[in-house]
Amino acid sequence: MTSRLPLASAMLLLGVSACIIIDEPEENASDPTAGGTDTASESASDDTGGADTDPDGTGADDSTGNDSNDDGGYEDPAPDCEAPGECTCEGCPTSELPTDDILAGDATTWTFSGAVNGAQGDGEFFIEGPGGRTFGGVIPTDESGAFEFETPLFCGEQLVKCVWSNEDGQYALVTRVITEDCIEPDIRVGLTWTELGDDFELHLVRPGGQINTEDDCTWTTCVGSGPDWGEVGDESDDPRKDVDNTGAYGPENIFLAGPQDGVYTVLVEHWGTGDPSAPGTVTFNVDGVTTVVEIDALAPQEVWTAGTIEWPGGAVSVGQEVFDCSGDWASGCTAELP
Repeated sequence: MTSRLPLASAMLLLGVSACIIIDEPEENASDPTAGGTDTASESASDDTGGADTDPDGTGADDSTGNDSNDDGGYEDPAPDCEAPGECTCEGCPTSELPTDDILAGDATTWTFSGAVNGAQGDGEFFIEGPGGRTFGGVIPTDESGAFEFETPLFCGEQLVKCVWSNEDGQYALVTRVITEDCIEPDIRVGLTWTELGDDFELHLVRPGGQINTEDDCTWTTCVGSGPDWGEVGDESDDPRKDVDNTGAYGPENIFLAGPQDGVYTVLVEHWGTGDPSAPGTVTFNVDGVTTVVEIDALAPQEVWTAGTIEWPGGAVSVGQEVFDCSGDWASGCTAELP
């Protein structure tokens, strides 16, 4: 792994084994594009209850379609803060972070950094994009209050909430981020993990394909440009991955517009030498529906089948199957998966 470069980034929203969260947004939502100026951040390129995926202990997948998603998505940590600016109280954490809008162009991720005063522990971020699409996670914050995290961006206008707390209450910074000249992909998959993990790797395998081949969108095939999956020579229907994040936390994101018919498989490798109990979270934003699945432990050189996506229709089936690939490992898993 010495050929792969680390990237500072965001921590995931910690979860437990076999938990999914599903959010079905409003239909026909628009993508407004009002603007402003950049904040103290740097462009990087781009607990609600959930249903148990294995309630009877059988290890069976939980299949979810677009007509059965009414459990709610990521929980908004500051639901009363609905406009850009600050929400605070006497004695709450404080900051001098700017509240201006961010015009992010066609970026698919963004890095936020700065410092907060008087916070206890880490913060939490929450993003709500067009059509109710959501993403969230933990903001790693050191003892001095310094923080830095990276988050994926949706196409259009979104609110990013950064929240810290202490014994007096909660401080929330709400920033409007606007992306333009972009297309919201039909399939968007994001991966995050904790400091226990060392280089989790996200994979999207097309119908009939195998992990770590040209049929797999991952760090070797999809960063910068993607393989030619759709109409020959048409880059608009090819998958791409935003970054290869080789340290802790993530995120990594894969985007695919105009997918061909069939069943796509989302896999996660634990590439490095991290803790065998490292948890991870995969967020599916597919055809306007958000589904979150979490695993509580993924050991090095194991591969987690996080779920499948059936296209057309966008039905997501999530799972907890883990394959030990330590006997079939050469710069990644070489087993015939999925």
